[in-house]
Amino acid sequence: MNDNATSTKSTKRFSIEEANAMLPLVRSIATDIAEVFRNVTGRRTDLHRLFRKGTTLSSGPLYDDELAESRADLQEEYEKIWRYRAELESLGVFLRQTEEGGIEFPTIVNGREAFFSWRTGEKTVQFWRFADMPYSTRRSELPTAE
Repeated sequence: MNDNATSTKSTKRFSIEEANAMLPLVRSIATDIAEVFRNVTGRRTDLHRLFRKGTTLSSGPLYDDELAESRADLQEEYEKIWRYRAELESLGVFLRQTEEGGIEFPTIVNGREAFFSWRTGEKTVQFWRFADMPYSTRRSELPTAE
């Protein structure tokens, strides 16, 4: 779940002050996303372990039930992530990195579409990038939004 650019033509654009003011809510959602993502990773590992175990041993009703339950749990976790992502997008911000809680706030810099960028663990919004640049090119010198 890593998007480099999302059209911002009809979305809200944030000033750095607005982005930072929204951080308490965004931080809470991003923290929840990262936690659910860790659960998904663990459940996927468990599911793979069960699957490998079932292919080497005779499978039966107990194995099939455990496998079905693990798949259902995993699907539930994925659905939570999508609900959190939708909640962020309803606020006008975008989830960029699920595992790190990477969030971006649309803005305009020098007449160009851009994003203020924040990750879980950062105290404030301190980075930005132009929309046509990869997420990994986050710059630390904050411009003023237009």
